[in-house]
Amino acid sequence: MATARLSLLRARSPRRAARAWDPMNRLGLALLCLALILFFGVAFDNFLTVSNGFTILLSTSSIAIAAVGEAFLLISGNVDLSIGGQYALISIVSAVVARATQNPALTVVVALALGTLLGLVNGLLVRVLKISPLIVTIGTTAIYRGLAYVVSGGVSVFGFPAGFLALGRTYLGPMPVPVLVALVVFVLGGLVLTRTVVGLRTYAIGGNAAAARLNGVQTDTLVTGLYAFNGFLMGLVAVLATARLGSGTPAIGLSFEFDVLTAVILGGVGFTGGSGHPLGVFIGVVTIGVLNAGMIFAGLQDWYQQIARGSILLLALAADQYAAYRRARSVTREARTDTRGVLRAEVEQRRTAPAPARAATPPGQTVFCARELSKSFGSIAAVRQASLAVAAGEIVCLVGDNGAGKSTLIKMISGVLQPDEGMMELLGRPLRLDSPAAARAAGIETVYQDLALCPNLGAAHNLVLGKEPVRTSWGPLALRDDAAAEQIARERLLELNIALDDYHQPVGSLSGGQRQSVAIARVAERGVALVILDEPTAALGVAQTESVLALIRALAARNAAILMITHDIETVFSVADRIVVLRLGQVVFDGPAASVTQPQLVHLMAGIIPAGLRGGPDGVPTSVN
Repeated sequence: MATARLSLLRARSPRRAARAWDPMNRLGLALLCLALILFFGVAFDNFLTVSNGFTILLSTSSIAIAAVGEAFLLISGNVDLSIGGQYALISIVSAVVARATQNPALTVVVALALGTLLGLVNGLLVRVLKISPLIVTIGTTAIYRGLAYVVSGGVSVFGFPAGFLALGRTYLGPMPVPVLVALVVFVLGGLVLTRTVVGLRTYAIGGNAAAARLNGVQTDTLVTGLYAFNGFLMGLVAVLATARLGSGTPAIGLSFEFDVLTAVILGGVGFTGGSGHPLGVFIGVVTIGVLNAGMIFAGLQDWYQQIARGSILLLALAADQYAAYRRARSVTREARTDTRGVLRAEVEQRRTAPAPARAATPPGQTVFCARELSKSFGSIAAVRQASLAVAAGEIVCLVGDNGAGKSTLIKMISGVLQPDEGMMELLGRPLRLDSPAAARAAGIETVYQDLALCPNLGAAHNLVLGKEPVRTSWGPLALRDDAAAEQIARERLLELNIALDDYHQPVGSLSGGQRQSVAIARVAERGVALVILDEPTAALGVAQTESVLALIRALAARNAAILMITHDIETVFSVADRIVVLRLGQVVFDGPAASVTQPQLVHLMAGIIPAGLRGGPDGVPTSVN
């Protein structure tokens, strides 16, 4: 095969690139926390005692539980500033229920259900209003806290049964129950975030929500679920705190959201989303607890604690921005070195690479057919009565000038947009697509012009996003099989003659050509019926372009149907079996590549029909409106 003569492109980095969930990126904070513990231990006699240690953990248990939900949201690129208001409202409602029913179990159920409902309301408002979560949750926190005063009449609520009080005041040995609950929540939350499908998709949304959606992730549903989960945890926080204090008050939770945000961001979760690790968040929570306890031992007033927490939050945000700046500079430096000096022969490794999976469709059979598709945006008709077909083993190049409607057409075929009129068929069956996930499930794979990659994830996770290999069948909570994902990435990239030293290195730290290759490697999977490529060689060098075109030919030789958009005329005539030309949203030519010359194709794209040109699948001259 032609690709066997090409060299392997190896992405090399002089140092290990930071992962989206690197547990070591808060090592400095851990050392700072240890230094604070030692300093306060030397300064105050009773600071380094077991009882004081559990007291610190108890005082931060509410922050720790809430930090798990807030970390999920921040990693996904969202935030909830209403948790203080939720805290107050749930505390009052649970206190009223506990006093009225004297039933601890019912009180817990009501608190958790109310918290989930409040979180769900936040998620739906963010989803429907499409306004910044900061603005939405600032509004809802005022509503929730106001409702807390309405329900309580502005006074605290007492008179709880002993069973309810025991939830917040029982000790298992030296450990208070709220601390134990916080540890369990942290461990389970950390496992979900770093080991499950839903965790990976949370990082993907934070890295590039649009790319995650194009890869089949139900981003709106997942983000709404994260808000509901955050509310559930606030229900847990409120019920434990109310039981421990023995009263419910509408004044509880003032500035609570800022304490939680400080701990989470200090723990290394990026405010813009896409990064963070539960271990770092835990260190951030403990650091806040140690600092608060030290200032209390020093006899400082509460306002000094507020000043310290605010200063720490600003420093953490500044450090986050500086880290992002350093990553951007690192990517720029590596991009300058790109690929020219790192080509080398590794033919033995290429020989062991598996060939692209053979499609089951017989050669020549029509795989995909679109009839009279139309799509308008207001008064602008982007695509008008467009029809085309792609057969098994056929490479169809879709060409046209800028604004011809090519991208709109492939977005309809790939499920991103729904046509206003017309119909589509796949393997002779009617095809209706309401999302990119539905298109992928039907066997349609697309490489978009903007690559649709999540820069914070490595090649392994980008290539399986939306179709993650799993070890357990637990739906979104299924445990990922990262080893299988890496093997899939290795096999698909080797088909492009590309080998990476690290398949978990964030693709944002790769060069432009390497990122393009990772995006294209998605199509080399089993069961694909139609492959759509939008400008697949736009950012590639000569060697990589040849490798990509060789893969396209190989996929076609195995009876996959290929639909490719490109502006490169030479590329069209090097791979196309048939050419479809769009002009102002309409198909103006559809015929064999051999029936048109390069100058004639340029004229067609400009709206000029050369005399005597014949096209169409049956050799009938096409018409121009």
